[in-house]
Amino acid sequence: MPGLHSNMGNGTQTRYVRMLLALDDIPELYKLLASFFTWLLLAGFILFPGTFASWKDQPAGSTANQIAAIINNVPLLVIAWLCTGIGSCGMIWLWWRWHDNYIWIVNRIFVPGLLNSLAGVISTLTNVYGTQGGFFSTTAESTIIITGVITIICGILVLVYQFGMIRNLRKEHEAVVGVEKAGKYGEGVLGEAKREV
Repeated sequence: MPGLHSNMGNGTQTRYVRMLLALDDIPELYKLLASFFTWLLLAGFILFPGTFASWKDQPAGSTANQIAAIINNVPLLVIAWLCTGIGSCGMIWLWWRWHDNYIWIVNRIFVPGLLNSLAGVISTLTNVYGTQGGFFSTTAESTIIITGVITIICGILVLVYQFGMIRNLRKEHEAVVGVEKAGKYGEGVLGEAKREV
């Protein structure tokens, strides 16, 4: 199969091994940016519940009073949206920048994005049911929709890349080199190469 492996020196390097070796060669700046953007996404998700209006604060008066009561803290809402927007855009940019290294983008972007989004969903639900008496204000509804959608997107991407694309690379690698196991102490143990019949 063309592109499956190339001979370099004494050993055979598959695409899977090349991706693993490239992990050490990706500049630290991109690793820091990945951590920063996924953290920024989490920060936005954690800030959103601070803007929720309590069910006790719902006025019966004018429309202006009702709008003011829906959002308790407009500057905080703007900061939360900025954090979420910048974090999401940064993650998408890093995905585009390093899209050929499936292992890096799963470990640095998709899994942290999934976990941080899930933390946002939990934080939102905890706030709504713990302090708001189950009342979903407009900001609470929009927050649960956004955090839920990003959680689902990151979850799907983890499944596609980790259990689809990376698994296929590992199978190609094992067909050429053999099955590699962690070993008893993580030393790495190489088994027999799988023979195609």
